[in-house]
Amino acid sequence: MEQLGQDWEVRSLDDLDSEGLQLLSDFFNEQFPGVFYPKCTPDIFRWKLGECNPAGRGFLTLAMCNGLVVGAASGTRKILRIKGETLDAIEIGDTFTHPDFRRKGKCITPLTHNQTEDPYFTLSVFGRLVSETINRAKLNGISFIYGTPNENSKPPYLKRLGFYQIDYGKISSNIIITSKLKSMRKVRWLLIFFESVTFVNSNVLRYLILGKNSISEITKKDFLEFCKNNMPTANMEQRKIFLVRSAEILEHRYVRHPNYNYRFFQVTIKGVVKGVFITTQIHRSSGVNSLVVSDWIFKEEKVEKRVALFISSLKSYYKDSEVISFWEFKGLSKPMKFFLGIFTRKRVSLIARDYRDSHSSPSTEFGNFCIGWSDNG
Repeated sequence: MEQLGQDWEVRSLDDLDSEGLQLLSDFFNEQFPGVFYPKCTPDIFRWKLGECNPAGRGFLTLAMCNGLVVGAASGTRKILRIKGETLDAIEIGDTFTHPDFRRKGKCITPLTHNQTEDPYFTLSVFGRLVSETINRAKLNGISFIYGTPNENSKPPYLKRLGFYQIDYGKISSNIIITSKLKSMRKVRWLLIFFESVTFVNSNVLRYLILGKNSISEITKKDFLEFCKNNMPTANMEQRKIFLVRSAEILEHRYVRHPNYNYRFFQVTIKGVVKGVFITTQIHRSSGVNSLVVSDWIFKEEKVEKRVALFISSLKSYYKDSEVISFWEFKGLSKPMKFFLGIFTRKRVSLIARDYRDSHSSPSTEFGNFCIGWSDNG
């Protein structure tokens, strides 16, 4: 990218203009390759922010300088439910700033009447774009906004943008290391041994707890049929928020995704189908081939609580994967994770703003959370 001046302006791209989306895609591919696997295209934004999203149209805000994108923020529509009440929500994401505009330059677009007169929103690309996005969302009836920020962007969400943190420490990003991991090829013999032991451990423990069981791949058609007939009823536990997942939403998310090719696996226990796993494979910017367990749907809560016992069995379907990645809500104890070969990579933070009323409690929590529930996973 050519050397840019430091003044920038705000542009709403809620109309998903083709020219603007191409500029945005170029920005990601040039400045942040690997964020969108295998590459960023306009289709990814039309898919999650356009009319085809069953939850509704989303919001997209850009920072522009000399006709080029230097920052972005989006709000993807989601439908949440708490105590039987349906919430129109968005997930904040795609919050990236060109390195030359971090803590440099200023915004020449005037603040709107409903924005705080704070110099931060003139100097920070991130802060201004998130602020603009959530203000438009609120004006369009959005009552709940959440995100899964990294440790760098979390502080300004909490200190400047009025978000509060929920579920801290309850969601973990986990990996299962396989003997294919190239970075540890010097100790491959040890990896093979450890992988074999933990694979036996999970199979034996699964059989002792659940009885005879199996995992087998199914077609997209079979997956959609399962979703239509077996979606579990949302838990109405007080103060817990759940993402609404209908057959239509799941089809949009996993069958019609423009970038990822998802595969589906059914779990059978004692001859009865109990649930499905939703998986894909990506090549991370670090160079690692990763099997991602994006989501799962189980008809019985007692089986769902033990999904970690099944996950290592999926590696036989992705023979070139170096690691298996998945998010787990609350999850197993550290000794049990080690017993199964599971390592916690990091804790995932959830932040939120609740506009339902001025007295909404900041103790509201999600009842579960998987990678596939977030567009920032």
